[in-house]
Amino acid sequence: MAVEGVPSIPMFRKNTAALVHDLPATALANVDGDSTYFRVQLLSNAGVLDREKRIAVVRKLTELIAAADGDPSLTERRAACVHICHDARMRVNSSGASCPSRSRGSTRGYGR
Repeated sequence: MAVEGVPSIPMFRKNTAALVHDLPATALANVDGDSTYFRVQLLSNAGVLDREKRIAVVRKLTELIAAADGDPSLTERRAACVHICHDARMRVNSSGASCPSRSRGSTRGYGR
């Protein structure tokens, strides 16, 4: 909400959410098998967040995760997955956040 610049009113507070999945340490790794990484996934409607705001949201989420873990070095070991939903009817399925078939997802290192 702060990055988007919307007022702190119930309409926005009740429609902003975060899901945290605590996975086994080996659930996410690079090709060498190093599993000291984590993933931040951002789902947003098209046009809501420009590139700079997406970077800011991923950076803030990364900082929160690193602080919660007590390991500031985590900010250097993040994979970011940004999904832009081009249909206003965003959905969440059993595998996590998703959009209808017209979604566009990317795995970019936002905020590095």
